[in-house]
Amino acid sequence: MNNQHYFMQRPWYFTHVWADPQHPDTVYVQNLGTYRSTDGGKTLNWMRSVPHGDNHALWIDPNNSNRMIIGNDGGATISNDYGKTWSSIYNQPTGQFYHISADNLFDYHIYGAQQDNSTVAIATRTRHRDISSADYYAVGGGESASIFPIPDDPDLVFATDKETSFIRLYNKKTEQDQDISEWPASLDGWGAVADRYRFNWEEPVAISPFDPHTIYHGSNVLFESTDNGQHWKIISPDLTRDDKSKQQRSGDNQRG
Repeated sequence: MNNQHYFMQRPWYFTHVWADPQHPDTVYVQNLGTYRSTDGGKTLNWMRSVPHGDNHALWIDPNNSNRMIIGNDGGATISNDYGKTWSSIYNQPTGQFYHISADNLFDYHIYGAQQDNSTVAIATRTRHRDISSADYYAVGGGESASIFPIPDDPDLVFATDKETSFIRLYNKKTEQDQDISEWPASLDGWGAVADRYRFNWEEPVAISPFDPHTIYHGSNVLFESTDNGQHWKIISPDLTRDDKSKQQRSGDNQRG
């Protein structure tokens, strides 16, 4: 019925087609966005009002098609007017964290990266009645990040990024987010065979327990920096099998 490529984003694990229970020619397609067709799928329109991406679930009231609930990586959101407006996603604790770390402040802060959302540093105690959105801030990096504040200077924070191979240094005082990647090239859409270094989605990062300014960053080789990521050196051989046959492009818009 429709061969537009943007309706087939990530089809292998969360593209869905939903039928309106009251109107046989109305269907919804979900992937990164949510799309609606009123002509049986021949044409679909992006529902820009949906407040978050990566949409996985849709419920339509069988007695009233104006009432819908969408589930996505932002949480759950409700519409009573055929998708023109939606309830807030900021009223529910739905953050999913990959990793967490802490600094040496008193009171200390917790750092983490949220699935399909920002990174955060958040207070563990405040002088007012609760811990609210006023008590956290983004620290650079992306959703799958490993985040490490420098032990003797927690205003400086290392964070990896959802763009694999990118690592950043966030400075809270200046609010600058500096790319300190060893080889700052985005290779999305290419096979890993084209990568100078091969990083994983959750590549490891660690700060030396003996020197707070020495950091390690792992790919197919191990990198070390002794000056907060301004310079890097390789300190290991290739740690992988380096099988080129497993590094080819695997499909449209996907890395090998």
